[in-house]
Amino acid sequence: MPQPWSRRNFLQSGIGTAALTGMAGVAASESEDDPIAGKRTEKELETSIAVIGGGLGGCAAALAALKAGFNVVLTEETDWLGGQVTSQAVPPDEHPWIESIANPSYAEFRKRIRDYYKRNYPLTHEALTDLFLNPGRGNVSNVCCEPRAALAALEEMLAPYRANGQLRVLLEHVPVGAQTEGDEIRAVRLEDRANGGEKIIHAPYFLDATELGDLLDLAKVEHVTGAESQGQTGEKHAPEKAAPDNMQAITWCFPVEYRHGEDHTINRPDRYDFWRNYVPPLSPPWPGRLLSKSYTHPITLEPISRPIDPIREGKNEVSGFWRYRRIRYAGYYEPSFPGHDISLINWPMNDYMEG
Repeated sequence: MPQPWSRRNFLQSGIGTAALTGMAGVAASESEDDPIAGKRTEKELETSIAVIGGGLGGCAAALAALKAGFNVVLTEETDWLGGQVTSQAVPPDEHPWIESIANPSYAEFRKRIRDYYKRNYPLTHEALTDLFLNPGRGNVSNVCCEPRAALAALEEMLAPYRANGQLRVLLEHVPVGAQTEGDEIRAVRLEDRANGGEKIIHAPYFLDATELGDLLDLAKVEHVTGAESQGQTGEKHAPEKAAPDNMQAITWCFPVEYRHGEDHTINRPDRYDFWRNYVPPLSPPWPGRLLSKSYTHPITLEPISRPIDPIREGKNEVSGFWRYRRIRYAGYYEPSFPGHDISLINWPMNDYMEG
């Protein structure tokens, strides 16, 4: 009886361990024969590995391929590489042992973030001499930082490969088409958001590092969504029945600066009353209104509360939501340097559950 497809046996089928056979360089040519969308004058690129999506995972994949000697085209739909830690402004969630057992490339990335602050900011002596400087002094990560610092660190790591021609980066390019042959992707067509043009990338290997798995749909790749069942995966902790729509809610994140004594209250937005009283329709039940200081513990599912107190959290007196993903800690700068604490709001309360 054939084994049903799951994430695990898809990876074990050899796709993740296939030996890479590179092509010679990143070549550009003018062609009037678009293999995807008919005849048009297009610039076509040919490379060893094409990474579609320049978020943190895409950058990591590109860097690994570059270090292995392959040529890479890396595309990104926004104007910044880095995804979560840059254009999305969200500090990484890190485990407690990250300072001692991080992947070498990720360890270098974290060190470059710290070095960026020490080179460019008027830090206090305490911050400047802290080997494990946490720029935002947040508690979700030991490198909570401003997006530009993370972007600078990534750009530094990729710079040598861009200089020697091994890497080509296409910013503001969105995948809009794919040419397949059997179960293989042969080419991907991208739209240039900056000027409306298009490019076609040919490669023996395509890595989908987009935020939403764009190539899965464009190339009609078999895939699953949501939570798989025990029968599909053989995992004893999986649910008995599959739940394809059981996916994490999106979170619209935004930074907030704390300015003591100032009032920047806006007028009530549309649907204010709805969201003020909104209770998520979940099972097990959410502990009351979504927009409150209470939420469900992610492991025990018990109701818990945390404070939101920029002053006390700034003094390290309590650990609450303000400090959770704080990306700028004013206490690390010389008194003459302007600015205040900034926290990235990525709390359970701004998860959008109505999608």
